[in-house]
Amino acid sequence: MRAVVVEHPGGPDALTLVDVPRPEAGEDEVVVEVEAVGVNPVDLGNRADPSWAGISPPYVVGYELAGLVVDTGEPVWGLLPVQGTTCGAMAERVAVPRRYLALRPPELHPIVAAALPMAGCTALQVMQRMPLEAGSWVLVHGATGGVGHLLVQMARGLGLRVAAASRPDDRRRLDELGVDLWLDRSGPFPAAAAVRELGQELDAVVDLVGGQLEPSLPYVRVGGHAATIVDLTGDLELAIDRNIDLHGVLMRAGRDRLYELAAEVAAGVRPHITDTYPLERAADAHRRLEAGRVGGKLVITL
Repeated sequence: MRAVVVEHPGGPDALTLVDVPRPEAGEDEVVVEVEAVGVNPVDLGNRADPSWAGISPPYVVGYELAGLVVDTGEPVWGLLPVQGTTCGAMAERVAVPRRYLALRPPELHPIVAAALPMAGCTALQVMQRMPLEAGSWVLVHGATGGVGHLLVQMARGLGLRVAAASRPDDRRRLDELGVDLWLDRSGPFPAAAAVRELGQELDAVVDLVGGQLEPSLPYVRVGGHAATIVDLTGDLELAIDRNIDLHGVLMRAGRDRLYELAAEVAAGVRPHITDTYPLERAADAHRRLEAGRVGGKLVITL
């Protein structure tokens, strides 16, 4: 069967399409015939440097998938751990521990389903870490990105009010997502601009791009909330002075997360698919993601 293998970590060209033996199910595993695989920033990081993930070459990246259980034909979706996984999803078949699989929501096409688990479960965990009441104002840095556009939908579903900044040409997308306050990213710092527009401090801020958490803290109310999926760097002492709880969120895979995500799907949460690539063009998908401004999700199709 075909698989995209990293034999020597590096740039996108390190992704090599090769023939490998078909996997066999181990204890409490099933073999899945892969239909689609989502592409995420962590794929790029593990492709270039596997040391953080605790793996060594050769290995296969790709951690969210949709497919069919080979023995039963059941449609499933799955989310593999980003640490310790050497046999990732970017292959025609993959042996997956049952604890990382769930039945796929029937309303989802495989391409759509493959674009949801990583970003969707990350967004879910961010929202679960911040106890916010309906009507609270949350500023989302990176609202048009893979995690951000799902988090905005979830926040709106909870009755939260969302502020977000973007370039003017992305404003329509944010309006369609239901953002309550659009801010021009080329103007003043978004947190400062939001407070000026609202006439009140923010209840929470979420940093999905990096480097935005620390400068946002002065604009979060006393007893507010802040979360990041990127870094917890800089001078964070103000969080203590203002009694702001800080959350560094790293997605943890598991079937229960997929069940929770299925409930969000039933409530109408959907990913924006920017583009799809066949397996043999996986390197092109990585180049596209590295170039930035994808504005949604990229998916590998098989």
